[in-house]
Amino acid sequence: MSLPLGDAGIVIGAGRSERAIAIDTVREFMDAMARHDLDAARARLAPGFLLTVPGGHVFRSLEEFLAFGAGRYQAIRKYTDDLEACEAPVGFAVYARGTMAGTWVDGTSFEQVRYIDRMLVREGRIAEMQVWNDIGESRPR
Repeated sequence: MSLPLGDAGIVIGAGRSERAIAIDTVREFMDAMARHDLDAARARLAPGFLLTVPGGHVFRSLEEFLAFGAGRYQAIRKYTDDLEACEAPVGFAVYARGTMAGTWVDGTSFEQVRYIDRMLVREGRIAEMQVWNDIGESRPR
């Protein structure tokens, strides 16, 4: 006796894992920031979001972060090579790794600067972001 596939008791799931959803959230956030779509980026942030950059500068909003960046860069672009997620005590830590290029505020260009961003994703939203890169606090004077 042969049963059609639909009657064989096979369950086919189309759900996404929490890890995949965390990576998607980070990818959507980074894409929105690259497009300068602050509303779309902000929609991926958890209440109480904190962003820390080299030098220990901490920001509670994207506007604060962008104002800080405006004093350093005319333009900046990140090229992501890899997104990886691992379980964290209170969600998933998603690591974005790649390079960035841009123009300092004085017009000098830079490229191939390595970066790693670590984002803590809780309940589908980014709660914390830590930024590391080869630039650190340095910049042309």
